Amino acid sequence: MRFKQQVILKHDHGITAQWVSDDWSWMAVATYFQLEQEGTDVDGNTVTYKKWVLGNCSGPWTGVSEDGKNLTIIPGFENERNNVSGEANVYLSLFNAYTGGKNAFNNMWKGPQIGFDNDFWPEDKPEE
Repeated sequence: MRFKQQVILKHDHGITAQWVSDDWSWMAVATYFQLEQEGTDVDGNTVTYKKWVLGNCSGPWTGVSEDGKNLTIIPGFENERNNVSGEANVYLSLFNAYTGGKNAFNNMWKGPQIGFDNDFWPEDKPEE
């Protein structure tokens, strides 16, 4: 079974990417959100910055444990899971890229893009 890119949208809470199987019987979803962290700049000052993280990547390989408290991986979908989660991880790298992420993303994501305005990609922002 192959999964094709369906849609990716940037919204107030993060980013959601969706893939649909070629026979339309299964869907896979990756969700991303921003995590705020502290670090130190070259002058030793504490700075706060945000980075994108992959919060979830689920599809037909995702199940729930018998007690209903944990997610489990259902066997039999290894190739599909590897392909979708691998692609989702590449997009994560592009979202966090300071330069070049936009062009690579536009070349890789073939489905509709919603909400990726001109202020999303760092290379689109005017220098301060």
